[in-house]
Amino acid sequence: MPAEHSMQTMTAAAPPSQDVPLRLVTAAEFARVRSLLHAAQFEEEMVCRALHIASMADLGAARREHLDTAASSATFALLVRLFVLVEAVPVTEVEGAVDAPMLDSLVALDLLRLTRRADGNEVYFAPVLLYPIAGLLIASDRYENPDGSPFVPPPDVVFPAIFRGTLRFLRVISKSPADEALDLCCGTGIGALVLSRHVRRAVASDITGRATQFARFNRLLNGCENVEVVQGDLYEPVEGRMFDRVVAHPPDGPALSETHVFRDAGETGEGVLERSVAGLPRHLRPGGTFYCLSAGWDTAEGPFETRIRGWLGDHSPEFDLILAQQEEMSPSQVVRWLSDKSAGGDGVREAFEKRFTAAALERNVYGAIVLHRVGSGAHKSEPVTERVRMSGLTDGSSLDESQQWHRWRSAKEAEGTLANALLAVNARLGSGLRVKVTHTPHDGALALTDVVLESDRPFHAATRIDPWMLPLVGAFKAGRCAREVYDDARRAGTIPEAFGPADFAMLVAMAVERGYLEVEGSLR
Repeated sequence: MPAEHSMQTMTAAAPPSQDVPLRLVTAAEFARVRSLLHAAQFEEEMVCRALHIASMADLGAARREHLDTAASSATFALLVRLFVLVEAVPVTEVEGAVDAPMLDSLVALDLLRLTRRADGNEVYFAPVLLYPIAGLLIASDRYENPDGSPFVPPPDVVFPAIFRGTLRFLRVISKSPADEALDLCCGTGIGALVLSRHVRRAVASDITGRATQFARFNRLLNGCENVEVVQGDLYEPVEGRMFDRVVAHPPDGPALSETHVFRDAGETGEGVLERSVAGLPRHLRPGGTFYCLSAGWDTAEGPFETRIRGWLGDHSPEFDLILAQQEEMSPSQVVRWLSDKSAGGDGVREAFEKRFTAAALERNVYGAIVLHRVGSGAHKSEPVTERVRMSGLTDGSSLDESQQWHRWRSAKEAEGTLANALLAVNARLGSGLRVKVTHTPHDGALALTDVVLESDRPFHAATRIDPWMLPLVGAFKAGRCAREVYDDARRAGTIPEAFGPADFAMLVAMAVERGYLEVEGSLR
């Protein structure tokens, strides 16, 4: 055992302090630890396979007895035990699998600490979680104490980046190239680290020193030199700077008193989101886009998307808005959820009911918010506002394509050329299209009486169409434009006389927007 490793005593009577873990040491120490993790194949797929879980989001259900070491090295198994299952491992086991210089680096980074149990045995434990996710190595706060005593998270606890909400956030942010990006409420910094692969420079911003420390550590551990980490309240540390992309996964929990930075966001849960949106006119360049995963409210004042526009103030006409709704809850469901998680009982429930009633809340809506600031050279047209249904396949590229389509459509409407432009579109059947048909007896034979088109990309959609429309949809083949499809159907006499080219153009627009058709090539 290296003599210079400091020792703590682990007893239930002396719970761990709320100090900020991890140390930012030399690049060489980070590189050495990174090489250990890579050499051991400490990767997302390997960890999931070894623990028999479908994804890292299921890590909470993993147990030591689930760990399959047959297909992995002893070093890999040790790393999983220490950093993923957060076990305290006897000194002899650690020193048998990790050489002294590497162990020195793990201790120097504060990824491992040496302690003596109440029984006198010496063990190493990790003061943090460390796990592979999204092709990165991410450290965050533990969710249990090393000594097994009751865990009380600090107010500024840095949440693991493996919760389903975080993974959904990473899925919906755009991965298209950009110059500068800003990740608000960054926590571990994973948003900025993911963006760093696609942008020239990314900035991670968080209000707490604890999150800032974790984000800086994760930046160094992953060798992301084009990531800058700053501390302050939302845009405060980047005042005067503008970005091509801003992303945020803000706290959105309604709170009677704000005690936990990672969760609490004002009386209705919209406080941080509202300020994030209100700051966009000062910090998002024309042509740039804001991506956010959060919850908000439909109220008597208006639907959530209309209220978001209100937060933009006089700059609202400069922004297109898409709200991709994942789910919704009634105020009573939110109150029940909040009171179940609180020790306040009926008093908490009554306080939230009073506040929600006073605010005239109708539905809590959770999903992705995309705000695109229209470039100065764009055609002067009405700003786009759309609410769609997010699916498990909705991702950043889906949201980008939808925003671009709606911007194009709005511009063509303003020009008065939309129908002709739609008829010139080349389209093919959507890759996620499903058709459900119903046949019923009619005049002694089965007749097609009901047709429903469904798709989950770009969004969840289901549309009932007249049966005679199905061959029209099916006629779209690669390289065919909409006008050709219409003209062929008109010559064949398979469409009603009153169904003109403009009507067909609107059918094409609906089919594209709901994923039943996919546009080939660029829009003109």
